[in-house]
Amino acid sequence: MPRYRKLYYGVHIGRKTCLCNFTGACIIDKNHFMRLLFIGLLCCSTASGQAIFSGKDSSVIKIINDLPASEPFDTAHSYRKVNSPYVYIISDKDLYDIFGWPIPVKYEDFNFSDYHILGTLECKQCMLYCHHDEGQTNCHCNRCNKGWVWTMRDNKKAFTEIPVTIMPGHIGNKLLSKHHSFIGDTIIKATPDNSMTQWYVTGHGDCMAHFNYSLFTDKYHPVLLLQERNYWGGCRAGGSRDYTISFIMSPGILYHTKNTILMRKSEY
Repeated sequence: MPRYRKLYYGVHIGRKTCLCNFTGACIIDKNHFMRLLFIGLLCCSTASGQAIFSGKDSSVIKIINDLPASEPFDTAHSYRKVNSPYVYIISDKDLYDIFGWPIPVKYEDFNFSDYHILGTLECKQCMLYCHHDEGQTNCHCNRCNKGWVWTMRDNKKAFTEIPVTIMPGHIGNKLLSKHHSFIGDTIIKATPDNSMTQWYVTGHGDCMAHFNYSLFTDKYHPVLLLQERNYWGGCRAGGSRDYTISFIMSPGILYHTKNTILMRKSEY
């Protein structure tokens, strides 16, 4: 007989069963044992829920608990407001731009080549325990309390790349003649006589900088993400470049974001 089976055995005392050790001393009765077992199982299910909890989103790796749950994210710039329910972090530049110092130091070893961080404004309890994405109408007992929930996601499972055509300058038959440049990025959606959508973008760097662009849709959220790779050119003076990115807009897109990755000159 295996050794562990000799250490403990059940002893019936009236209607109660005790768990005893090999000396015969009672350790715990059956009712208390079942309560502890139930609590242990509950804790395990909660822990696993925090690791992977996002229903149909198979790209989620885990929840991140050490990022701010409310605005402002950067107290040094308390005037900044987030105008979207989605915040994507795809590089260390995003960490610094969104949160400021010293949060980027904590994530200096984060593998942005394979993963990214997504912040969503929603109720964490709904994400953990409810199944609204599967049609469930009832909710948890207490009132929903929305906050920013941050998750680590797999890039390959989260995004689908969209074919694009990139042209230097701001061009296109839908561009008004008086508009030679835009303040920030501008998207002009397709019209019935033209299926292409134009994203007019401006890259900012030094006077010799180079820029590459890739466009992605999120498989689980109505977001269009433009990835800008900004290659350092080695010039002391500042500069900028205009581009027109043409593509076919995917249905159901409600939000768009441009995220910049700073690259070394040698990586161009």
